[in-house]
Amino acid sequence: MAENNIQIDEKKLEYIRIISQMSAESASIVISKWLKKEITLNVLNVNLTTIEDISAGMKLDEEIVFAAATSLNGDIRGHFLFIFKLEDAFKMVDMVLKRPIGTTCETDEVVQSVVLETCNIVGSSFSNSLVNLLMIKLLPSAPVVCCDMGGAVLANVFSEYAEYGDNLFFIDTEYLQADTKISGYFFILPTPDSLPVMLKSMANGIDGDSK
Repeated sequence: MAENNIQIDEKKLEYIRIISQMSAESASIVISKWLKKEITLNVLNVNLTTIEDISAGMKLDEEIVFAAATSLNGDIRGHFLFIFKLEDAFKMVDMVLKRPIGTTCETDEVVQSVVLETCNIVGSSFSNSLVNLLMIKLLPSAPVVCCDMGGAVLANVFSEYAEYGDNLFFIDTEYLQADTKISGYFFILPTPDSLPVMLKSMANGIDGDSK
């Protein structure tokens, strides 16, 4: 296992949070049009922590979830990870199909398709915003969707980061829809060897702001 000696000071973390929130606001507009409801994406946390702490904080080990992962290539490598509890995935389907909330109650190809397209829309919007704000190359792949226990989903995704050590940099973004209380998780998980590119862009932005 490789040693992970990432150092990110509070000023850079705050700048990453600001950039992420700006990207989340752009994505909120796009997903609101798609789901025909006002959806807000809020950045909850930007931090360097352990995989175990992330998993423990989500408390999804025994929950059935729909999840979609998008691989990132270019100047930044890693993943976008989208997770919705089963009931929230059902609500999204009803929104898209303009049906009363509660109509969808079984997992099928329609649910999978809606989750997949939601993740594709948000991921594309978010990555486009990051490209424009950070002046980087970022090429997201088509998302892959699955329905499984939350613990199994997290273990599968995080296993790809084990070679980098115990610490993992992540940006945690939550979906919120007030009327029907839909919520979900959107993680941005850059590989540690991609962080120097991000931090260089952050440093340029910080220096520009301080002039």
